[in-house]
Amino acid sequence: MNKIECDAMKRAKLAEILRKDYVQTAIMVGIMLVGVVAFWYGLKIAFRTENPLLAVASGSMEPILYRGDLILVQGVNNACEIHAAPKDAGQPGDVIVFRRPVPPHDLIVHRAVNKIDRNGKCCFETQGDAGGKDDWVVKENDIVGKYTGAKVPLLGHIALFFKPLHVKVAFIMLWIILLIILEVFPLMRKRVKEEQTQTKLL
Repeated sequence: MNKIECDAMKRAKLAEILRKDYVQTAIMVGIMLVGVVAFWYGLKIAFRTENPLLAVASGSMEPILYRGDLILVQGVNNACEIHAAPKDAGQPGDVIVFRRPVPPHDLIVHRAVNKIDRNGKCCFETQGDAGGKDDWVVKENDIVGKYTGAKVPLLGHIALFFKPLHVKVAFIMLWIILLIILEVFPLMRKRVKEEQTQTKLL
């Protein structure tokens, strides 16, 4: 067998593999995952922040933001450029996203109400519009970005639902089970029928 015939056989074998349903499904899932990851990293680069999209987890910023809102966050190059003022001021302070300075260090969306200079670095007192002033001071390295004003109501509930680890694990297991049911079982039945047909012919 010469090289041309060998290459032709390899291409034919590859084409046969790609025609199989489970291979096509795996390829489609892979393409979707790559697309989602590329979209996420594209947003991170465009908005210069690790968390360009964030689901609001509480009602502390009502009526501007409600629990379940999905907001767009813009990174901040210079924290001192953040405007700080109470919500009822002529120009209210910026709504910023920051890591809680105390455990559990989760992400908070509150308004910057007062700017403090500490050794040449800008720190902020924050407050939710629907509550009292926070009992911490937010440092520059805690700031993730500021709210751009763009949001999608309710869509953030999906992210909040999948936030707990056990929910993520259960969701992945469910997809694996569905993939087995939809792809593997039909192939097994098809193979059994082919074997039965061959047995009858013999």
